[in-house]
Amino acid sequence: MDNRKKVGIVLIVVGICIPLIALPFVSGYEKDKGIWKNFLDVGIRIKKDAPKEVPKISDGNIGDKKPGLNVTIPVRIPFRLFMVPMFILLYIGIVIIDKARSRTREDMTDVKNEQ
Repeated sequence: MDNRKKVGIVLIVVGICIPLIALPFVSGYEKDKGIWKNFLDVGIRIKKDAPKEVPKISDGNIGDKKPGLNVTIPVRIPFRLFMVPMFILLYIGIVIIDKARSRTREDMTDVKNEQ
């Protein structure tokens, strides 16, 4: 097997493993919600005592107080952020495998033409 093909397979395997490793830490899945609602709301919880709704900041102030760390630190890391590198690595791996396959085809046709 060609080294480029091996690199492509490794990239695909790593891309699949990234969300699978993060999956046990995910919370927020609800059975009654739809697919898209679950996809958008599922994530890894950062803070335990996070409020359900984050107060809206229109002009940078909440009443007379400036926003503190409770507003600026996110409540959870969305699971879809772990899906982005998966899709990127899958794409790169598939392209590398495809280029390796087309390169071997060109080598084979060159050998046949020489004979």
